[in-house]
Amino acid sequence: MTSHSPIAEAFASVLRDRGDDTLLMAPSESLVLSARTLDALATSLSAALARIPLAPGHLVITSLGNAAVMPAVTLACLRDRLPLMPADRSVPVAELLALATRWDAAAVIAPEGLDLHAGGTGPVDPTLARVRIPIGHGLAAWVAAALPAPGRHGAAAVLKLTSGSTGAPRATCTEERHLVADVCHIVEAMAIGPRTPQFGVIPLSHSYGFSNLLLPLLWQGTPLLVRPQFVPTQVAPDIVSARLETFAGVPFMFEHLAAHQTLPPLPSLRLVLSAGARLSFEAVTAFHAVTGLKVRSFYGSSETGGICFDDSPRLDARVPVGRPMGATRVDLVADADAPQGTGRIRVSGPNVIDRYADDEGPHLGGTFLTGDYGRVEADDTYVLVGRVASFVNVAGRKVVPQEVEAALRALPGVSDAVALGIDDAVRGQALGVCLVSEAPWTARTVREALAPHLAPYKLPRVVVVTRALPLTDRGKVDRRAIAQLLARASAS
Repeated sequence: MTSHSPIAEAFASVLRDRGDDTLLMAPSESLVLSARTLDALATSLSAALARIPLAPGHLVITSLGNAAVMPAVTLACLRDRLPLMPADRSVPVAELLALATRWDAAAVIAPEGLDLHAGGTGPVDPTLARVRIPIGHGLAAWVAAALPAPGRHGAAAVLKLTSGSTGAPRATCTEERHLVADVCHIVEAMAIGPRTPQFGVIPLSHSYGFSNLLLPLLWQGTPLLVRPQFVPTQVAPDIVSARLETFAGVPFMFEHLAAHQTLPPLPSLRLVLSAGARLSFEAVTAFHAVTGLKVRSFYGSSETGGICFDDSPRLDARVPVGRPMGATRVDLVADADAPQGTGRIRVSGPNVIDRYADDEGPHLGGTFLTGDYGRVEADDTYVLVGRVASFVNVAGRKVVPQEVEAALRALPGVSDAVALGIDDAVRGQALGVCLVSEAPWTARTVREALAPHLAPYKLPRVVVVTRALPLTDRGKVDRRAIAQLLARASAS
């Protein structure tokens, strides 16, 4: 088959030169896939999708998590020019159906055991009706009863769902040229070669896992060991047995491993990478103390793929996100609300999308203004200092949550904090905070401690103390869950 996909053509070279090499290890499924086996699996899936029949330009949504079949599904979609929207395995059925309707998906590919019509209390809405078609390999395609016209998403190869941290969640129109630029930047900056085995416990459906783990496998045959989820006791045995060289994770993984696991020597491991959430210097030093390895920051977004990487072996209390990778360009845009000496981070380059799907929102044209504030140091490294404020309006006065969070983290025994606006019958909004602390803080004692440092209207009215912030499957702080905690505390 002649492919119009540069990534599929690159995989064809891997297949030709290293057909019997192991590319994918999935110990949870007792599977080991060579390049040849992965190719055969992708070919089988292409044939099944053609029988539906899907045509080039039809959108496919996946809900597969870190299943061994995910790279083959991705390869099949690239070969057949089927735009792909990877959804987290944890996305509820109702949300999957809503995504399919919102974006005119021709098919939703999921494990055979997942019933997209389950959970309803009445007849299935005809507008959401989908026909279940087994496609082999433990998968089923839930196909629209009336296939939409193909081509709605133009040249998109992947529609990445954004986290919503820069506003309402959107879907990117990521073309294959953006994916190629991204994977080339990553493997070059991080010295990830064709024979550099990687550890995959972050979701392959997220931009981070897709770019750093799945794309190198397809682009240059970089081996990958995948687990469906992070299980701390499995980490060291997997790294040792498979001689893994890279470990891409999120901050809470390294914090947990340093605090709760007795790790053996990990002689094969050379690159430990963190992205997706704020990495503290305490986490960096704790992990280094037990392993001798530095957790390096990686900074990116769904709109851009990778942006910066910290390539320095030095432990640095600033916790920089490093330097721009490859042809990525970063500059700082003046912003009246930015902390002094900083600016809003703007990114441009061949890895940056031109637009969101359906042309919703601004036309990016290869330049993306992030929601992050940062500064550039003398050594040309970037340090993140906060996010564009989502103001809380307390009786007509604007409160910047980041300012309050910084003051809270300075309190004795408080290791982290999140501040959010909550409904208040008198003030319109008030400030609620969730603290990570072993100390018995209360709303009264927090206000007393902060009173010398913050104006009265900035003091929180509701305080919830927890041992750990709730996190999403992507390792980000789950602000929805925190809002629910604060709402219950406010009502009690």
